Amino acid sequence: MVDCLILGGGAAGLAACAALAQSGARVALIERLDRVGKKIMASGNGRCNLSNADMRPACYGEAEAFVARVYAATPPERVLAFFSALGLMTAQEEGRIYPRTMAASSVLDVLRMACDAPGVSLMTGQEVISLAPVRGVWRARLASGECLSAPAALCAMGGQAAPHLGTDGAGARLMEALGHTIAPMYPALVQLRCDHGALRSLKGLRVPARLTLEIDGAPAASETGELLFADYGVSGVCVFQLSGPAARALAQRRRVALRVHLLPEVADVPVWLDARIAARETLSAQALLTGVFPRLLAQALLRQAHIAPQAEARRLCAAERAALCDAIAAFPLPVTGTQGFKHAQVTGGGVSLDEVDPATMASRLHGGLYIAGEVLDVAGPCGGYNLHFAFASGLTAARSIAHEKGLP
Repeated sequence: MVDCLILGGGAAGLAACAALAQSGARVALIERLDRVGKKIMASGNGRCNLSNADMRPACYGEAEAFVARVYAATPPERVLAFFSALGLMTAQEEGRIYPRTMAASSVLDVLRMACDAPGVSLMTGQEVISLAPVRGVWRARLASGECLSAPAALCAMGGQAAPHLGTDGAGARLMEALGHTIAPMYPALVQLRCDHGALRSLKGLRVPARLTLEIDGAPAASETGELLFADYGVSGVCVFQLSGPAARALAQRRRVALRVHLLPEVADVPVWLDARIAARETLSAQALLTGVFPRLLAQALLRQAHIAPQAEARRLCAAERAALCDAIAAFPLPVTGTQGFKHAQVTGGGVSLDEVDPATMASRLHGGLYIAGEVLDVAGPCGGYNLHFAFASGLTAARSIAHEKGLP
């Protein structure tokens, strides 16, 4: 019998396994895929944005209080010190923390080396089909028929995002079978599907924009950044940052839309437009927008405002000018859905935070059971927040397990 079973070979599971290996614990890590760390390898476009210089718990929205207590138990600097002790050098880029090599493989390599210790077994290609407490120990039954037992078990199986990387919701199902409450799961950090006739013609176009998310007609959040148009809707980091609340509202059957400011550097679009017309009054409406917007976007703006491209700029009436300003500063994109878990980077929802002790990651329902990482109802923004939380929660759980075993 080992000291701990770790279910899942992702960020939280590997960090916990490495930390427990350092304490001399006997560990069996069980991973469904043929190798561990596949999602780590895909993170940050293959560069692995593992943390951020600004790790405020407020960045995690409704999970702020829970995350604050996790980060009190395992401060961000301790996570970075852990990786430094494993031999990983890091570098910052606009506050985002990456391995110095800018290669996700470096993060996975140091974790794997730390897990390559006596008493530690990485069991890949093995699927856990049940987990249950049996006579004071935790017993995991594998699809192969094999059973493994330990006094402690850590569920670090991730959420539902990117199922091809090993996260298919199995962890939430196992925890639900044990009586844990599962908050409805939804895709986060994902592209949004929108309904607008201009999208097909704008496919592939990248523009600076400020996006305002509206839920039931009221502004809910806003983000500024590069917007990528696609035939299904929109993408880009600014879209990803708004996708979580958008997906949650859609699941609640609420009305969701984006209002896109396509000239975000201009504070007063009506004043700007009047000045531009005064300086170029002999031009057509299409020519008026040339040099400001890509041609296809300018055409879409004029269609939205019901203005003919060849209309003389100086003859635009007040209503037409107002309509063009609205098209530029509040282009409407009704949101009909997301691109789903297949394309999402993160899962929203998961195991209820009320049922987990953030100081130890221990289940409040079962002794000896710990829960960490994306299987929990925690979802942060882009920028290393989700990967950092997975590492921090895994290390918090490992320290608690080691303490219970009397290990260093």
